Amino acid sequence: MGRAVAARLNADRSDAAGARLPCACGARARYAGRRRKTFVTALGEIVLERAWYHCADCGRGFSPRDRALGLEGTALSPAALRMTGLAAARVSFAETCELLRELAGLDIDAKTAERHAEALGREIADDEMAVVERKPSDARTLYLGLDGTGVPVRKEETRGRRGKQPDGSAKTREAKIVAVWSAETLDRDGRPARDPGSATYSAAIETVAGRDTDAEPPPFAGRALREAERRCSGGAPRRAVLSDGAPWIWNWAEEHAPGAIQIVDIFHAKGHLFDVAKAICGAGTDLADRWGK
Repeated sequence: MGRAVAARLNADRSDAAGARLPCACGARARYAGRRRKTFVTALGEIVLERAWYHCADCGRGFSPRDRALGLEGTALSPAALRMTGLAAARVSFAETCELLRELAGLDIDAKTAERHAEALGREIADDEMAVVERKPSDARTLYLGLDGTGVPVRKEETRGRRGKQPDGSAKTREAKIVAVWSAETLDRDGRPARDPGSATYSAAIETVAGRDTDAEPPPFAGRALREAERRCSGGAPRRAVLSDGAPWIWNWAEEHAPGAIQIVDIFHAKGHLFDVAKAICGAGTDLADRWGK
């Protein structure tokens, strides 16, 4: 099937649309003959012979057919790229190659999978910042949770950063996450249960610190605002912000979610209670344990 598709495309030479075509730089690119390139598609590898145009002003070339087929700047077809992105989002790049080979018969090496998956990630990140598609909800209460946790990174990414190591150095960077969900139903014990499919989230290694004079909110504060806007949390009859009690989260809630109920999660609330028990009754005493429980 792949060979038949390639043969049909190669027989069609209408992509040579004139001696010169406009280049992205604004100049005119000259027709420079036809060039062969191997692409990986959902049907396997195909070799296409495409019209090639070269621009003397910027030194770059392009193929009108690559643009028309969504193949410009890549060796993967849109379908192959989608499969690569889906697999790479779930497993390592090496495992991605194995899955694509076993399930789809595609021969894509780990470096190619990494390069294309990371390019997709950058495209998704740019889209997340530029486009807010609202998803209204009829839930009476929308919950918004914020948190941060350390994730291991390469040494060069922690250079000059303060951390929790004995020498004050850092082995991790803090990834922050914002999640939005509803819990209109109750479980068998009568406790609120998260509604299936209601949770959305966004996460990044970004700062929440900013200055009062900044025209835009800090990166993560803006990310949390966009996620809240997507879920139309401002229009919900009731809003709640759930956190571990970190000051930066309450500061965000005070500024960007005024009127929302602020809730310390049960795990950290219990921890605070036992801290009080230890302070009053003595750490490790039976009285402190009984009081806390």
